[in-house]
Amino acid sequence: MSHPEKLTVGTELKGPIRAVTPERIEWYDSGMLSAASNKLAQVGSNIHTDDEYAQSEGFPAVMADGMIMTNWCSTMLIENFGLDYLERGSLRTKFIKPIYLNTIVHVKAKVLSKETTDTGTSYKLDVWCEDQDGLKVVDGDSTIEVRN
Repeated sequence: MSHPEKLTVGTELKGPIRAVTPERIEWYDSGMLSAASNKLAQVGSNIHTDDEYAQSEGFPAVMADGMIMTNWCSTMLIENFGLDYLERGSLRTKFIKPIYLNTIVHVKAKVLSKETTDTGTSYKLDVWCEDQDGLKVVDGDSTIEVRN
């Protein structure tokens, strides 16, 4: 974990840079289904796993589940704020563009405000993901209370 006390308004955080691959989509989708069913399960055809199905629904190709990027944003917040984020933080995301296979995703954040409270410091952040061309594909925000 970094030192959030050193963050100032305007500080930009850089999170993971990852490629959207078929394997990552499969790990996420099958992992979620397996956890929900309490047994090893594989996801069937849907817009995240099957090109023909995605095309039948009006998309040009398979696209990543937006929650994958939310998890990557959460990873960045954990790396920078640790337990403070997990215990007293929030993250909201909005998926604003489809993210297709082989897209390189850059996770970023910017400190919008930093306020001293009775128990510590409260941070508000703009959180987003960009593709390899710098286009925003996920938009979001986070609030985190860092305790003294």
